[in-house]
Amino acid sequence: MSSPAGASAALVGAALSLLGCGAGAPLLHPAHVLNPGNVSAGAGLSGELSLGAASIPADGSTLAQLAAAPGVAPWINARVGLVGDNEAGLTYTGRSLRLDARHAFALGTAALSVGLGGSVLAPVRPGNDVGGSVFGGGVDVPVLFGVHSKSDLYALWIGPRGGFEALNGEVLGTHVSARHLFGGFVFGVRGGFRHVHVALELDGAYHRADGTLFGASAGASLFALTPSGALLLSF
Repeated sequence: MSSPAGASAALVGAALSLLGCGAGAPLLHPAHVLNPGNVSAGAGLSGELSLGAASIPADGSTLAQLAAAPGVAPWINARVGLVGDNEAGLTYTGRSLRLDARHAFALGTAALSVGLGGSVLAPVRPGNDVGGSVFGGGVDVPVLFGVHSKSDLYALWIGPRGGFEALNGEVLGTHVSARHLFGGFVFGVRGGFRHVHVALELDGAYHRADGTLFGASAGASLFALTPSGALLLSF
């Protein structure tokens, strides 16, 4: 990629950063699922801390911003328990709307849950100050192992999570097409009493983004941490 194109890529990346298209999509739920018919709802914040910036070349900065841009985003979630130790949820994170379902295997006081989430992504929406829009979709698979007290005063969970996203659009008159792979870990804790709980979670993941920019191939890789917290209500 020529030097002018590289400078333009850096400019687009900086613009995306100012738009706040990043921040993560934490789970903020334990390994145990809700009882059938029970409902939970929560709201909080998540942040994205990108590490390993040296692995991002100038011509890959835009892709890196789309994959894991530093920023703070809202987290709003609702979940419902289903028969057969199953659960479904809907989460809004500012850049995405995620619908997921999971099944839990009871292991005494512990549990192992396996989930599948599908997301509609809009890291750059129409009507922003920069111009253009970027949309896409993605899937992710979290596997959580956790324990909780019988009275549900506390819960702990940990496990791997991986996924794939595809993005396509235009920013500052430049066509952007990207494929984003990520894989990492989830660690969370929840505490409270009866129907009110506070959840904290730390996600860490390796991100790899590849795509096209200015008609040329570009790529970037980095490691990012996503701390998050939320207030949860159950009914």
